[in-house]
Amino acid sequence: MKLTQMMIAKGFGGAERYFVDLSLALADLGHQVQVICHDQFAGMQLLRHRTDMNIQAFRVRGWWDIWARKNIEKAIIAFAPDVIHAHLARGACLAGKISASTGIPLVVKTHNYVKLKYYKNVAMFLPTTSDQKKYLEEKGINPGIIRVIPNFSSIPPVTEVTTVACDQSQIICSLGRMVKKKGFDILIKALKEIAGEDPDIVLHLGGDGPERGHLQQLCNELKVNDRVIFTGWVNDVGSFLREASLFVLPSYDEPFGIVILEAMSQGTPIVSTPTQGPCEILDNEIAWFVEAGNVHALAKTILSAMKDKNMRMHKAQKALDKFRSTYARERIVPELVGVYQKLAG
Repeated sequence: MKLTQMMIAKGFGGAERYFVDLSLALADLGHQVQVICHDQFAGMQLLRHRTDMNIQAFRVRGWWDIWARKNIEKAIIAFAPDVIHAHLARGACLAGKISASTGIPLVVKTHNYVKLKYYKNVAMFLPTTSDQKKYLEEKGINPGIIRVIPNFSSIPPVTEVTTVACDQSQIICSLGRMVKKKGFDILIKALKEIAGEDPDIVLHLGGDGPERGHLQQLCNELKVNDRVIFTGWVNDVGSFLREASLFVLPSYDEPFGIVILEAMSQGTPIVSTPTQGPCEILDNEIAWFVEAGNVHALAKTILSAMKDKNMRMHKAQKALDKFRSTYARERIVPELVGVYQKLAG
């Protein structure tokens, strides 16, 4: 098939990672893929090496940018895709106008609880969770054009859970875009409490974003600079996760959480807040849950998990099994292709 993947974003978080992974996966399966993105897209380096993909970058000032829309429409018409698949509000808004004028079916991925005023002329909504599907239905979207397809991870899963549960690593890790809703400040405060009982535990914190300066200042105030390593954006996510004995997701709000899938795939035990996405992916057999924003409870849970290697191994194995059966690339991407084929008719 000829497929256009479209996202007009500059940053690089979970939604952007999905956009890149899906584009690459479709090309790997032999589909002709056109990638439409912002000319300042932070994930461009992950795409540029693919000579088998039609990659086109545009300067877009906003969803209202008529000149950008015309240029993008011209590129899409020249490529002549069977389906346009748009991600996030700006891309969906522009793609909706292009779909209306060209007649090319539009699929949209709702990575969050979206503002539907930006989502017009949509042939199929693809929410990530059942809760997002319920939200769309409550907003008046016809259930017949909604299909829940979860995210996936392209990281090859480990063969078995071994190093994480058996070695003596005192590393805990977390990863994501550094914004307030991710709760990294809570994790750093919990690390301060942990220091009183286990001074050897250190935190590897991957990612970047507007809150990084504040988080580094917090480390300085709490005198945990020597216990928190800011790694910046992580290119080799698999290695980053395998080096740790525990992965912690302290988010206040997490519609899905691709990084959870990545931790599952690498056999890294998980501590998470019970937010929307994690509650759909995980359960008490797979992970430890801690109330969002509760510093003391997070510190206590991390200490308990780090002391119990057998339980870490048990939960990590359960998580790895679920990843293979439910969230692996070879499980999810064919389901998406089936949606494209149906719409292309």
